[in-house]
Amino acid sequence: PLVGENRVLVAQGLRRLMKPARVGLQALVGEAGLNPAKVDSTAVSWILAPRLNAAGRLDSAMLSYNLLSAREPVEAARLARQLGQLNRQRQQLTDWALQLALSELLQRGSLGELLFFAHPELPQGIVGLVAGRLAETYYRPAIVVELGQDVSHGSARSIPEFHITQALDRCSEKGLLVRHGGHAAAAGFTVETARVKELASELEEIAGRHLQGQELMPTLLIDAVVDLQALDWATLEMMRQLEPFGYGNQPPLLASRRVQVLSARTVGADNRHLKLQVSDGVRQWDAIAFGMGALADVLPAWVDIAFHLEENEWNGQVRLQLNVQDLRPAEE
Repeated sequence: PLVGENRVLVAQGLRRLMKPARVGLQALVGEAGLNPAKVDSTAVSWILAPRLNAAGRLDSAMLSYNLLSAREPVEAARLARQLGQLNRQRQQLTDWALQLALSELLQRGSLGELLFFAHPELPQGIVGLVAGRLAETYYRPAIVVELGQDVSHGSARSIPEFHITQALDRCSEKGLLVRHGGHAAAAGFTVETARVKELASELEEIAGRHLQGQELMPTLLIDAVVDLQALDWATLEMMRQLEPFGYGNQPPLLASRRVQVLSARTVGADNRHLKLQVSDGVRQWDAIAFGMGALADVLPAWVDIAFHLEENEWNGQVRLQLNVQDLRPAEE
C-alpha cells in the first residue's frame, strides 16, 4: 500500500522519472507518448508498468531488464518499441479471453456467487487480468484457469466480502491443490487438470455458503459532496499534495448532486467509454466515464455523479475534467 515509507519511496521515484537518467526509461516514457514532467503514479500504474509486465506475460521478462539496463539510445528505443507491441498484443489477448469467458458464463444462466472459467487456449500470463476484469464487471470473486495437459494454472481476484486465499486454503486441506498463495483479494494456484472440475465445485460451494443472501454490489465511499462551481485549479493543486495515489491512498472521491447532462457520446475502442458535457448552472464541465459507453442513449437529463477531479490535456489544450466513477438519476 502507498502509505508510510512506501509513499515516500514512490514519491522520490516519480521525481526521478520526471528527469530520467537511464536511456531505457527515457525510451519507455517516449514510446508511451508521455511528457516526462507529468509522469505520476497513475501513468506508472496504467501506462508504463503494463508495458514492462507485458514482457513476462507473453515473452521473457529479460526484455524489460535489458531495456532498463540499456546504455545505447538506439538499442533502448528498439526494446521500448518491442515492449509497446507486446503490450498491445496483451490487450488484444485479454479482450479476446474476456469475451470468451463472458460468452460461456452467460450461457450458464445464473452466475452464482463465484465465477469460474477454465480453457486450454488461455495464455498463462493473462489469466489474472481476465479474472480481475470479471470480478470488476460482476462484483463477484472470479477464477480463471489455463488448462494444461497434466497440470493447470489459475488466478483468482475477489471482492472485500470474500477472502479468496482462505477459500483456497480449505481446498488445499482437501488435497485439491498442488500449491497456492496470495492474500484476501488475489491469489494464484496450481492444480492437477483432472481435478479442475472438483476444485470449481468446491469453491462454488464455499462461496455460496459465505455470500448467500448478500447483496453483491460495489460501494463507493464519498470523501465530500461539493458544488461544481467550488472547484478550480487551486482545488486540484491542493489535492495533488496528497500524491502519490494508489492502493491504500486513493485520490479524493467527490460527489455532486443534480448535475445537468448537456451532451453524451461514446468514445474509444468499441465505444466502451462515455464522454459528457455537464453543467451546474454556472459553468460547463468536461467529463469522462470509462467503461460506461452503454449509458450514452439512456442517461436522464439530471444526474448525481461521483468523480475524481483531474487535469486533461488534448490537442495542446489543458482543462479540468471530471473522471466519473459512478452516476445515477438525480432526485426531483
